[in-house]
Amino acid sequence: MGSFTNGVLVGVGISLLVAPKTGKEMRQFVVERFGYLRGIPPENEELKQQVQQMAGRVQEVQQQANRAAEMGSTVQDYAQQTASSVNTVQRDLKNVAQQAGTNVQSTQSGATRPTQPNQPKRP
Repeated sequence: MGSFTNGVLVGVGISLLVAPKTGKEMRQFVVERFGYLRGIPPENEELKQQVQQMAGRVQEVQQQANRAAEMGSTVQDYAQQTASSVNTVQRDLKNVAQQAGTNVQSTQSGATRPTQPNQPKRP
């Protein structure tokens, strides 16, 4: 090994001997540091709690999105039913107006207006 590496190892050993931590704390610290060097981040309870909270929020948002999609589908169904009912009523009114002898303009351009048949002029 190189002299630099030997110096680092001696420094780490001395720092472990004079560190103001208990043996249990120091062992946990060393295990965390070695894990971190291997690419495993140290455990953090606060971080775990935040991740769990965020997962809960994501689930809530997903449920709300699902409910909104269901509501949108329901609204679309109601709109189609209403349009069908309007067409049926319009057809029925047109038939009634024709039977009564009046002409009804098409509702494609807006509201319906019955026109009165020509009535004879009275002197």
